[in-house]
Amino acid sequence: MDERQLIALLREGDSLSFEILFQKYYVRFYNFCRNLIKDSHAAEDIVQNVFMKVWVNRKNLHPDQSIHNYIYVLTKHEVLNHIRDRRVCLQVEQLIMSDQPSASITDEMFSFRELDERVRRFIASMPGQRRKVFLLSRYRGMSNKAIADLLGLSVKTVDRHINLALTSLRKEFMKNIG
Repeated sequence: MDERQLIALLREGDSLSFEILFQKYYVRFYNFCRNLIKDSHAAEDIVQNVFMKVWVNRKNLHPDQSIHNYIYVLTKHEVLNHIRDRRVCLQVEQLIMSDQPSASITDEMFSFRELDERVRRFIASMPGQRRKVFLLSRYRGMSNKAIADLLGLSVKTVDRHINLALTSLRKEFMKNIG
C-alpha cells in the first residue's frame, strides 16, 4: 500500500491503516526524540502524543502531502513544548527550593501571567469567527487550508481573519508600550 492510499484510508478512520503508519514511523521518531531530549520515558510520551494527534486530526490530512514531514513537524513542536515546559518546571523547583525567591524571577512570573491573561481577554473580545480562526491557527497549529475546510470558508477569508487578529493584537499591546 502506498502512502496516498494509506492516508486516504486513515482519513476515513481505518484503524488498520493507522496501525501500519504507527509501525512504520514510531521507532524512527522515538529515536529522534530520545536523541534530542535524552529521556526515554518523555520521548515515548511525546511520540504517543504525536500519533494521537495524527489520529484525532486524520480528516485534515492531505494525500498529496508527505505524512513523514507532517509527523516530523508535529514531533518537533512536541519536543520544543517539552523543553519549554521542563525549563519552567526547573524555575519553579528553584523557587520552591530557595528560602527567598529572587525578586526578578517572581516579577517575571507575575508579568508573564499578567500578559497571558491580557492576551486571553483580548482574544475573547474578538468577533466570533475571527476568534475561532485565530485559535485554530495559533493554538491548534492548523493550516489555513484546514481551517477553511473545517469552517466552510475560503482560504483568503481565513488569511484575512488571521491578519486582522494579529494587527489588532499588535495595536492593542503597542499602545500600552508607547
